[in-house]
Amino acid sequence: MALAAFAVRSGEETRQMQVVCLDDLVPADDDFRRIERLVDWDHVRETARPFYRAGGAGRHGIDPAVLVKLALVLAWRGLPSMRETLRVAQTDVSIRRFLGFGLTERLPDHSTFSHAQTKRFADSSVFEQLFTAVLRQCTEAGLVGGRRLLIDGTHIEADAALKSLRAELEPIDGDGDGDGDGIVPAGSAGPRPALKLAEPRSGPTPKRVASNATAVSQTDPDAKLRHKPGHRKHLVHRGQVAVDPKARVIVAVQAEPATGSEADCLTDIVTRARFAGHAVAELAADAGYASQDSYTALEKLKTTALIPPQPAAKHDAAVRARERMRTPAGRDAALDRQAHAEGAIAELKRHGADRARCRGTRLVQLQMLAAATAINLKRLLNAADAAGNGQTGVPAVRHAAIRVLTRALIDILTEIDRLTTTDLSTGS
Repeated sequence: MALAAFAVRSGEETRQMQVVCLDDLVPADDDFRRIERLVDWDHVRETARPFYRAGGAGRHGIDPAVLVKLALVLAWRGLPSMRETLRVAQTDVSIRRFLGFGLTERLPDHSTFSHAQTKRFADSSVFEQLFTAVLRQCTEAGLVGGRRLLIDGTHIEADAALKSLRAELEPIDGDGDGDGDGIVPAGSAGPRPALKLAEPRSGPTPKRVASNATAVSQTDPDAKLRHKPGHRKHLVHRGQVAVDPKARVIVAVQAEPATGSEADCLTDIVTRARFAGHAVAELAADAGYASQDSYTALEKLKTTALIPPQPAAKHDAAVRARERMRTPAGRDAALDRQAHAEGAIAELKRHGADRARCRGTRLVQLQMLAAATAINLKRLLNAADAAGNGQTGVPAVRHAAIRVLTRALIDILTEIDRLTTTDLSTGS
């Protein structure tokens, strides 16, 4: 029986010189190609311009839009680090095209991005404005209901180890238990107690227990010690996430130290959500946000608090809150919170907010903003796909039409050249 003929691939084909356009290698419905059209990158450059020195002698700086795009790529793909993002980008033509780099161009070093994130962008509003612009597009696309807001919090693993904890000679400010014993008044009267060596003792060494009142991390002072029964001790930051339940669009994120009450963020988040155009007529959260102060604050903001009170709470605000939670609106809000607020947090962790890559609350905020922006962009792309007239079909049709017109134009020019040559040869 004769064997079928086949073409042998020796590897020489990969060493042939070819003229290729990177843009042609990326499909028209590629995610990054579609994201590129949703963002005004010129505006991103303008918001970053104040944080770059005027050009002078030496090499040119990296386009700030490229650095922001790298943060979005990391969040979109859920990659663990910028090193890994750049390693993937070396061979991923979709990412290279999104960044604006050719096939053979050298990509930026990871240290360039680290310097921009920790130094130049740390105190800027670049990521905040990008998040707000994408949120505005979600609102214009009808993905935000604008009435009910769901809030939940999560702990984000800090980029610091327990061995970085060092004891303080005095309690540090804000131990988180609310009794005020962690605050040392400035200029307090009386001499400081003299330090002396402990007396020699026998027997086993007593177990030392660290707490946020007596120890601080030397590598990340903003990180706080957390210990839950049955879980390991670790240093964390706290992230607050506000979600609209209509399409699970993230309306606000806030990174904060993991001390004090979770409800301390409510006023700030409601204010930021209203600045973005959300009415926040109702606010749903779990019992961890319940307190007489939180109910009072939301009442001043003219927001209905759909927050179940603590079981032992007997004040009037708690009684009214229990009555609200028994209504259909209260039951729906509890279901929305479990489905959408907790679901958005799980999604954030898959998009790069599972662990802090930098140190300090402010840099964790930038990381959360990038992850939230990626998720909201995904909402926009999904809505366009569901509508059937979004960013997928139209560009493909347009590119096909351009190719047809280009071939027709080439044929016309070829015919004109042929006729001109014939006329010259005949002398007519």
